[in-house]
Amino acid sequence: MERTRTFARRRFPTGLLCLALAGAALLGSCATAPYMPSQRKVQKLVDLIDRGGVGSVKGLASAPFLLDGEILLRPADVDAAWANLAASGFKMASPKVVSTARVGDDSYRLFAGTMEVRAFFRNYLNKDSVVATIDSSEGRFYLLLNREVSGYPRIQGMRGPVR
Repeated sequence: MERTRTFARRRFPTGLLCLALAGAALLGSCATAPYMPSQRKVQKLVDLIDRGGVGSVKGLASAPFLLDGEILLRPADVDAAWANLAASGFKMASPKVVSTARVGDDSYRLFAGTMEVRAFFRNYLNKDSVVATIDSSEGRFYLLLNREVSGYPRIQGMRGPVR
């Protein structure tokens, strides 16, 4: 004797299914999607630099750090560089974020065309590294940025002003 079952046919709300799938896709892609800071976040960072506050945010600018083509390997040297910039009254006068772009094969040339800087880009930067270009009345600045620390893009390097 064969047993048969009958199930009541219920409609599953397809909108709910689509929403659940979209949410799962977003959560799954967050960890692997490359980072790109908004211009607002870059401007917030530039304002912090102008206030001399980089040293007040733990881990924001850590070693190794590329400063105008020089590689600072010791955390004490990075801290001293930011402290000296703040003490000297360094500012990017009237800054305007021009662009943000992923680091490419030739991006190292914006800092210096040396083998050391090329090695820095190869060894210490990753798919989340971005070059932000800032124009100011002092000249053009380049910032190497990465994923956020305490609401600011992390700084891995700076060059400027370039005229």
